[in-house]
Parts: sequence; structure tokens; C-alpha cells
Amino acid sequence: MRIFVDDYLQVRYINLYNEKVTDDLKILAISDIHISNLVSFKKIKRIERQFLKEKADYIVFVGDLIDRVEEINNSESLFKLKHLLEFSAKVAKTFVVLGNHDYIHRENYSSYKEKISLVIKNIQGITLLDNDVYSDDELWLMGYTETIKYYRRKNYDFKEFYDDFSKHDLLYKNVDKRLPSVALVHSPEFSDDKRCISLLNKYDLIICGHTHDGCVPFGVGEFTRGIISPKKKFFPKNVRGIRKIGNGYILVTGGVIKISKCAPKKLHFLNHLCPMQMDVIIFSKHRKFSMKKKWY
Repeated sequence: MRIFVDDYLQVRYINLYNEKVTDDLKILAISDIHISNLVSFKKIKRIERQFLKEKADYIVFVGDLIDRVEEINNSESLFKLKHLLEFSAKVAKTFVVLGNHDYIHRENYSSYKEKISLVIKNIQGITLLDNDVYSDDELWLMGYTETIKYYRRKNYDFKEFYDDFSKHDLLYKNVDKRLPSVALVHSPEFSDDKRCISLLNKYDLIICGHTHDGCVPFGVGEFTRGIISPKKKFFPKNVRGIRKIGNGYILVTGGVIKISKCAPKKLHFLNHLCPMQMDVIIFSKHRKFSMKKKWY
């Protein structure tokens, strides 16, 4: 564990038993990169080195690639984004879902989804899952983009999530039961609502981001409560780690940046107290649930 180093990284290795796999299947999950001038190219290169080291079958980016919608017009931020995604595509099959910072303007809540979507879709080897599914011989993968209304209120709008998600039959009605199934949804708060989670009960694993590991210093502990949430609630529940939900699991990956550029400048130094984080999930039919953390 290191303090005040720009690029230290915590990787959580999670083994999940799944009878539907033949050989071990490895998925690397990363979220909340929040690319801006706060994210050095040194950080980007550190992430890329870990991609090479892990040799995952799939890499998934679970939203908030950029810090503000305006960053897509910043040449330096755009270069970092493209470099990271192009590198990932060369290492493994790579999938992206959008987070609220990627397409929702913070001040007027207008949508800029088209801009970042076009950038992502134009990168060879990258698949943007915007209310869409992907499947091959090894995995069923779904990506859902939450609506502006879900994020806009002081509390997350679970009814809006349910009403919108339920319109997308493709995402939940015909999940291939022969394959391990993974759902990518940026914000995990919907999982506190029984009606919302009932729509995803066919998935073996739901991977989320958004909550920045609850801003817990050094990523300590295995508890699911955090210190503060993105909506500035203290000691929020279910904002970090992995927990059983229905017949599967929900994983909230910790993210790269904890205090984004949008936060007051005097708080930015706190990023040095929280490591960059990513998760490596292995579906295996030979091993039961296990979890361990490593520092790099």
C-alpha cells in the first residue's frame, strides 16, 4: 500500500462458480476513469500495463469514461480516451457502456450521447452496448444505458429505471441460459429496489460502477457501505464490493478516479488516498467463490 503516488493500483480477483463454462472465463472490469487533466497519461499507461498482465478474455468499461461531456471536445482528453480504448481492443474483446458523466450535462441535464457514442463506435474492435446485447460461444453480455430522469432527482428514480428498462425486451426476456450471462449497468442503486432487480434475475452477474468505491481510503475492507455517495449521502449502503443478489451476484467495481474534476478543487488531493481499482472475474466450474486483493 502506497500513499501519495499517482498510479498505484488495487486489483480484486474474484472467482465465481458457474456450471455453464467449459474452461475458465476471465473478465476484466473497469469503471469511472473520468478522463480530464486530472487523469495523467501515467495513469493511462499503468492501466494498459495491467490489461496486458491479466490476459483477460473480455474487458468491460462500465461507464464514466470522461469526466464531463465537454471533455470530448478537448484534444488531450480525446487522445487519452482513444489511446486507452484502442489499446484495450488489441488485448481482448472490449465492451463499453455509458455512464452519466459521459452524456449528461451537469448544469442543464441535456443529453450529448451522440458525440461520445460516435467516438467509441469509430474505434475498431470496440463494441458500445447502448441498450443492446452481445453473445458468442462463451458469453452472453448485455449493456443498459440509464435515462437522464433516473439520475436527475435528489434520489435515484427507481420507477423510471423499471419503466424504461422493461421496454427493452431484448435485454432480459431471452437471455441464453446455456451461457454465463453478464449485465453491465453503470449505476448500482437500482439494485435496492426489488422490482428493478427482478428484471435482471436471469443474469449470473451484474457489473456496475458509479459509486467510486464509496471513497473508502486505500480500498480497505470487504464491507459494502461507503463513506460518501455521488449524491453526497454519508455512509451509503451497497456501493462497493460484491454481494449475492437473487440467483446471481452484483459487483460494484471501484473505479479509477474517486474525486472527479467536477468536485471542489480543494478535495482533489483525496484521490491520492484512494487507489485506482479494477476487478478480474473468473467464471469457473472447478472452483467455488473466492476473492483476494493485490496491490501493484
